[in-house]
Amino acid sequence: MKHTLSALALASLTAGAFAQSAPAPVAATASDLAVRGGISWSGKNVFRGKARSSTDGLIQSDITAEYNIPGFSGVSAYLSFFNADNFERVYVLGARTDDALGRLDVGIQRSAGVGAARTTVAASGYSLLASNREIYVGQSFKSLPLAPVATVYYSTDLEELTIDLAAAKTFKGAELGLPGFDVVIKANLGLSDAKDANGTGGNAKNAYTYLGASVDVTRAVGQGAVVGAGLNYAYNTDGQTAVKGSAAFLKVFANFKF
Repeated sequence: MKHTLSALALASLTAGAFAQSAPAPVAATASDLAVRGGISWSGKNVFRGKARSSTDGLIQSDITAEYNIPGFSGVSAYLSFFNADNFERVYVLGARTDDALGRLDVGIQRSAGVGAARTTVAASGYSLLASNREIYVGQSFKSLPLAPVATVYYSTDLEELTIDLAAAKTFKGAELGLPGFDVVIKANLGLSDAKDANGTGGNAKNAYTYLGASVDVTRAVGQGAVVGAGLNYAYNTDGQTAVKGSAAFLKVFANFKF
């Protein structure tokens, strides 16, 4: 099975819209340098609609440094690092800018699976590559309802193309009888299509669709920090019995920025 990490790039565009991995960058501030990050615990190890192993509980963390490029108004570059327990590491280099539609985001990311984890997920029918590179281009649409985000990823190692559509809406808790809290509803739909699903050079064809949804209750804490918890659902149509199907799980998280 194929494996790449979209969570960081997708979340950077949606500022917290649906991502089953780490929370990630939000819009650059007026200062030259912004730092943000987070830590979370997820009840299932799920990525792009698939449960990557039967082991419950996955601690994830990320940190991003973003810098406004001098002489280019509204253009920023960022570096991100993502860590998932003893499972994988992801390094991201990207840039983004506001445009007439919303926000344009481009970049490249490299994921590295930890050796022991690669053996563990193989028993569940999922292959975690020792190294995988993906380039991505994303565009948000601020004038449309729910400000959707469309992101295209291409894995140079797997010859895999992934198209992901995401949207989110925040409701003030005071309007729902939860003063001091917000309720965030998120959803995404994706298609992943690989010519060489297992990275063996055999050009084995594999394609599937996936979807995800979540409802989070969040609360701002101090200056620039948010804590929250939510219910998540994921589903995929992959042809392999070991990974096809759905998963429901809890997630708790804390994000910060300064």
